[in-house]
Amino acid sequence: MREFTFDIVYEKGADQVMDVFIEYPTLVAEALHGCVSGDSFWRVERLTGPTAALDAVERLLLDETVRTASVTETDCRATRTHDVLDRSDNERVIYTHLEGIENGDTIQTLSARYLPAGSLFCTIRREERHGWRICMQSDEKVGLLYDALSANLRSGLSFRMGHLGEAEGWGHDSLGSVSLPPDQRRAMRAALDHGYYRTPREITLDELAEIMDVPRSTLSYRLRRAEERLVTGYLGET
Repeated sequence: MREFTFDIVYEKGADQVMDVFIEYPTLVAEALHGCVSGDSFWRVERLTGPTAALDAVERLLLDETVRTASVTETDCRATRTHDVLDRSDNERVIYTHLEGIENGDTIQTLSARYLPAGSLFCTIRREERHGWRICMQSDEKVGLLYDALSANLRSGLSFRMGHLGEAEGWGHDSLGSVSLPPDQRRAMRAALDHGYYRTPREITLDELAEIMDVPRSTLSYRLRRAEERLVTGYLGET
């Protein structure tokens, strides 16, 4: 099996849904896409982050007047279904189904044009980036998909190549099922970005607390609780 990875990068104002991710940096969405064809696909997307951000994304997806699926200048017409499968303050699981897609192109319909049937699509949305990972039986025509994506994106969107190679690392990662509260996710994200988890450490806990403008004890508690959740989730403990 082969895999093709890439990012679609969104400027602020180019897409109403992605604008929510830009506004809320701790909002993350991971999705699996299936039954991808030239005119239909479904997606199950798990979003974690602040309640306000989750409410905003849910509201936009359920609003029939908001159309963000197409990545080309021409908006696509389609029959759309959105259902919230699970809802909490820190998490949403949203099912999306588009069928009868016409005119504009989505990543899925463009991929169906050039890639083998049965390809597997996994995505992650964070801040201004929508990352795509496609597992496929053959990459014979992936160059045509690359050309279509890099040349036809609508204004405000840009293509960033990842890699093309053998598919690996597709085993189940139990960390993917671990949900962190927004304050813990924010603390862990800042710690990672500023080098707190690097060896040797590039920042102290006191310095990180100052950057985040929270007491050192509060930051330490949030990191410990996040680490506990991740470790117990990874080992399958409760």
